[in-house]
Parts: sequence; C-alpha cells; structure tokens
Amino acid sequence: MSKYYFHISNGHPFDDREGEELPNDEAAWEVAVMTVRDIDSNLDLDQSSQWSVSVTREDTPIFRIDVSAKRLGSEPS
Repeated sequence: MSKYYFHISNGHPFDDREGEELPNDEAAWEVAVMTVRDIDSNLDLDQSSQWSVSVTREDTPIFRIDVSAKRLGSEPS
C-alpha cells in the first residue's frame, strides 16, 4: 500500500497533508474521479470556473484532472 495525496485547486490551492493509503494507482484514480464528481456540484454556470485535482504517490506526481466550465453564449430570452 502506498500513500496518495489529492491536491485540489480552484484558484486557491488546497494541499492534502494527510493523504490516503491505497493499494495502487487505479484505486487512486477512482478516488480522484469521485472527487471531481463532488467538484461538479460547485461549478457555477454564471462564472467561469476552473478546478484541478492533482494526485501524487508519496512525492511522485502520477496524474491530474482538470475541470473547467464557462457559458459560451448568452442566456435564452
């Protein structure tokens, strides 16, 4: 088992200092995807939003998921 850290940023970084013991990178990926699902509930259609979840195994970066949302046109009348 390795310790994985899930660092979140939405313009203001949140560094995961506790981490989570997981059996492998695939399990860490599943946790990261679940975290992104939680993030999507905080996206605001009326403002541009950018979030990222960076995952490290111990001190080694293994992947990052970026999420961005913005309105592309005007609201319907």
